[in-house]
Amino acid sequence: MKKFNQLIPISSLLNFKRVSSFLVVITSLVTVSACGGSDDSSDETPAPTTTGFSLSVSDAPVDSASEVVVFFDEVELVGEGGPITFNVQDDNGDPRSIDLLTLPGSQFETIVDETDIPIGSYSQLRLSVTSDSYIVTDEGTFPIRVPSGELKLDGFTAQPGFDAAYTVEFDLRKSLVDPVGQPVIMLKPRGVRLVLNDDVGTLEGTVNAALLNDERCASKMDLFTGNAVYLYESEQTSIDVLGDDADAGADDSEIRPFAVVPVTYDETAQTYNFIAGFVPQGEYTASFSCTALFDEPETDEDEEDGFFLQTLDTTTIVAGETTTVAIE
Repeated sequence: MKKFNQLIPISSLLNFKRVSSFLVVITSLVTVSACGGSDDSSDETPAPTTTGFSLSVSDAPVDSASEVVVFFDEVELVGEGGPITFNVQDDNGDPRSIDLLTLPGSQFETIVDETDIPIGSYSQLRLSVTSDSYIVTDEGTFPIRVPSGELKLDGFTAQPGFDAAYTVEFDLRKSLVDPVGQPVIMLKPRGVRLVLNDDVGTLEGTVNAALLNDERCASKMDLFTGNAVYLYESEQTSIDVLGDDADAGADDSEIRPFAVVPVTYDETAQTYNFIAGFVPQGEYTASFSCTALFDEPETDEDEEDGFFLQTLDTTTIVAGETTTVAIE
């Protein structure tokens, strides 16, 4: 009987961590004036009515999974003038497959090359995912299913005179869910977000090995698994208000993480490292846990359930830059 929930605390696909990136490029408006005698005349380049669009995918990985392969065949933008669809199948006309685990940190893969779209507001982006998708873990290979067969994400506004790039980031720890009694893994929109590349930076750092030797970490069998950095929005001053990755309730008093980032061991450098790409600029609080494997998505766990946080560090993410944090 598979025990996927413990292998993948499934809080850290389509973060997909290649991350979806929309690239919008437009032509600048040039006005040329000419004067002659007493008459003035001017010729204006027509205002642009379209802008360029491209889409990429990126991912934040999970524990105990060696492959997270997603097949998708269509991207749809829901706009004011009706939906615009993009065929993203491969050269053979088959659904395109991407192993999200090959796109960690700030790496990404473009699935829609630059294409002109009308300027204006797009209320939703939809990614069609086929039933060929699957995940490979220590306990076997399991199919991945998406509710209604597509991921529905927030939209964006395509503006003239504005050079922009967007990414769909898949935080697999948050978006992969193992339904009880079902032989499949569900991929849900929670943990999947659309970000503007011009407004995001990268957070990376190390974790002091002494934190993994905390006597409370002995509840897990493997020292190297179930370690993660929980990233919270804004500057937090108390670890007591920080919660696990759970769906917030109406009377929820805990702060839920913006992202959950796996910590991996580098045998060569003998260091514990983490990296989070496509983080919107702003103030954040980072907290390490050696028991992230006990943190189930959608449900609330605390120390009685084996989950706890150990540190409190504040940091600032600057767009286009990499911020480094040493968690002690």
